[in-house]
Amino acid sequence: MARIDFSVRQMTEADLRGVAEVEAGVFTDWYRVHRRDPAPLPERTLRELHYASSRDPEGNFVAIATDGSLAGFVFSRTWGRVGWFGTFGVPTQLQGLGVGRALVDRTVDHLLSRASVVGLETMPESGANIGLYAKAGFVATHPTIVLELSLIHEVDRLKGLGPDDVLAWGTQEDGARTRMLDEMREISDAHLTGLDYAPEIEGIREHGFGETFLSTGPGGRVDGFAVLRTEPFRSEGTSGRAYLHILATAPGSDAAAVVPHLLRAVWTRATSIGLSSVVTGVSARYHCALRLLLASGFKVRRAAIRMVEQTAAPDIFKPSVGINVSRWAG
Repeated sequence: MARIDFSVRQMTEADLRGVAEVEAGVFTDWYRVHRRDPAPLPERTLRELHYASSRDPEGNFVAIATDGSLAGFVFSRTWGRVGWFGTFGVPTQLQGLGVGRALVDRTVDHLLSRASVVGLETMPESGANIGLYAKAGFVATHPTIVLELSLIHEVDRLKGLGPDDVLAWGTQEDGARTRMLDEMREISDAHLTGLDYAPEIEGIREHGFGETFLSTGPGGRVDGFAVLRTEPFRSEGTSGRAYLHILATAPGSDAAAVVPHLLRAVWTRATSIGLSSVVTGVSARYHCALRLLLASGFKVRRAAIRMVEQTAAPDIFKPSVGINVSRWAG
């Protein structure tokens, strides 16, 4: 059997160009086999990779072969006591040689040292990856439903909504921004104990990738928020898509009123810079959130398998009536 000698270490900034090249090659090969798409996938931008690596700087790893070549990589996110990993890739010709398992083991060890929930997403067609994760102690849970909202088709529906009680977090004064961030932390934790979306909210602003919109209720308290990314992921980002990273409402708030107001703000910002659709993902665990997104005009595009490390608290596997929309957490 073929073998490769390699070592695993933390990713550095100097690795990012190599990671971009390997990632594009890995996923180009995958799309050609599983989705019969022959077009080469553009590389992720260095701005995007800087952003991805900043979500948990100590939790990003590379596998380096003895000849110095890049044999694989993995990124992590840590949001309070919730950890997630991905994107993850090993060059096609090196798969099945133990590189992927070594990267997963190193990442899981890192995340379990600081998080009580550790999860990932993978594509349904990726049987080898599902097996790899199962051997590493992960179990499949509610799938992620990936949805897309056409901003052009939904213009009439969204025009009738008033954004007067929706604020842009990044434009607030320092004191108000700090208070609002604390209130968004409270909403996060109410959905999943230990979950803290603040790193994503702060990161989007710091990197200039988008904005967080806030709905406020009585007393000016935040009763819902939406984190919108408008920066493309790849070097040829011509899809015209924005990305709704997170949308959450406070327990007890009128989600049926709050969510449309937040979507109005999302529509206004995205269309003002020429984007034509918004993509998001939500765990099917949050069935009320899924129905609310569908009622708001989102269409289901595909599903992904969501897996959680088996020692996670049992609540993560139970259905919830809350509104917590996110690709990676929940």
